[in-house]
Amino acid sequence: MPVAVRALGLGCLASAVACGPSAPPELDGLTDQVAQVGTELRVDLDATSKDGGKLAYAFKAPDVKDLAGNAEITVSPDGEGVFRWTPLAADLGSHPFDFTVSEGSASTTVTINIDVKSAIGSGSAPVFRQPLGSGTTVDLANNPCVDVQIVIDDQAAPDVTIAQQDPVIDGAKLTQTGGQMASWHWCPTADQQQETRYTLVLSADDGTNPKTIKDYLIVLRDGNATGTCPGDGPTISHAPEDQTTRLDLAITAEVTDALGLKDTPLLYYTLTDPGPNPDVTQMIQLSTTLASGDASDGTYTASVPNPVASQSDGTSATIYYVLVADDYDQAHSCGHTTQSPVYAMTVTAGGSSTAGLCQPCSADAQCGDGNECVYVGDLGDTYCLSSCDAGCADGYTCSSDVIYSVDGAAANQCVPQSGSCEAPTGPCIDDSWEVNDSRSDASANPVMAPDSYDLVSCPSTTTPNRANDDWFKIVVDDDAQVDLYLVGDGATDLDLHLYHSDGTVVDASTSTTADEELHECLPAATYYIKVNGYGDARSEYALTYDATPASCE
Repeated sequence: MPVAVRALGLGCLASAVACGPSAPPELDGLTDQVAQVGTELRVDLDATSKDGGKLAYAFKAPDVKDLAGNAEITVSPDGEGVFRWTPLAADLGSHPFDFTVSEGSASTTVTINIDVKSAIGSGSAPVFRQPLGSGTTVDLANNPCVDVQIVIDDQAAPDVTIAQQDPVIDGAKLTQTGGQMASWHWCPTADQQQETRYTLVLSADDGTNPKTIKDYLIVLRDGNATGTCPGDGPTISHAPEDQTTRLDLAITAEVTDALGLKDTPLLYYTLTDPGPNPDVTQMIQLSTTLASGDASDGTYTASVPNPVASQSDGTSATIYYVLVADDYDQAHSCGHTTQSPVYAMTVTAGGSSTAGLCQPCSADAQCGDGNECVYVGDLGDTYCLSSCDAGCADGYTCSSDVIYSVDGAAANQCVPQSGSCEAPTGPCIDDSWEVNDSRSDASANPVMAPDSYDLVSCPSTTTPNRANDDWFKIVVDDDAQVDLYLVGDGATDLDLHLYHSDGTVVDASTSTTADEELHECLPAATYYIKVNGYGDARSEYALTYDATPASCE
């Protein structure tokens, strides 16, 4: 169905002396969309009023059930509407959506089609074969630039579009070198090196399936760093244990630190002995998650793929790994890094344990007879599904088509109706400044005036233990003393940064609490404020921005 536009308003009669309301508002730029089960679709509603009046937005899709519980429209600071919808498995197929903008009694409706597709077990969906792991560490003392090679496997499409997704790292360049290959290059500036962790978000789009997304954590280190930081660094406690299993390997460590960790620890592993002084930049990097405790005394877990999961009973392999933890002493603007000794674990194929429904996996053998290890969602994560033979559990439905496993098996499987194996948490209701997840987003938003604002930090839908960044643009017309105060509700740790318009850092406040402040005398220019959070919870915060005339020399 082509996009349809309908306008309703009261015009002027030819013989009338006075006119009714003027022409209805315009709603431009809407096109048909492709959505994915379990993933939020965002549609910008770009409406204009010739009278400059207040606009109201609405939507409807008569053939979509339970739409109200999974979709909403919010209004951005500049008056534009933003439609968000997370489809369910029951929403598969194409649906006409009516979007209406109204001003008083005058309104305009635009109809588009939204085609909902599944990203569960498609035999033709793009898969990232490189880079491996969840990230990489770069020693800037040996190499001032970061290079990442990207290889896609797509059985149906020889040409796949590989791209960076927002928020794009400033200065980074992605070059497609073949139908299913690309290279990514970035030379971080001195200001960018003040932050040690960046998330590269890559996408692979074959034009048929939903985009496949890969989050890749870039960790910057400087082997030539000099000087010492007072106090003690983190303490890592771990005892390796050999295992006989086909399941993936949960490696757990307790990490304590008086200052509190700034980020979750990292695990680096290899299947060849790296020696007593390993180069972690040459090992596969995995992120850990906080299983219990807090940043001062917590238990962290990483899941390592089992290298013998599909091998015959008794086959063994040795995994070598190290753990690395960082803290940050804001009072001295420095931090400590603790790297564990090299641990070794022997894993042997065998045992009778299997992973349950929607539990992580890396091979079919981990899921039990008739069950498959399947790509679920757009992040390349794999989970065990179950055969439909015995019926499906509550919250699951038998797939209408065969589902393809990571090992090439094909069968109907019970799939989660939500389209995700992650526990549903419900939508995070954000503040009216969204969308502002990047500096480019904020550059298109209205200027933030000096005042106090009640705002919200929402957890990232792609990166565990992280929140979406909140960016705000401020304009200093004349030299001014700028004071920024951030006060959070304590649900998560929040940090505060101030940037020049070119993305270089002016100053930052990065304690392990939700309260931060910055004080700078700034020359006339455009600047950006960034609030970033840690953790998977919705966090409300107050941001106060004061500007007092001053002479900055």
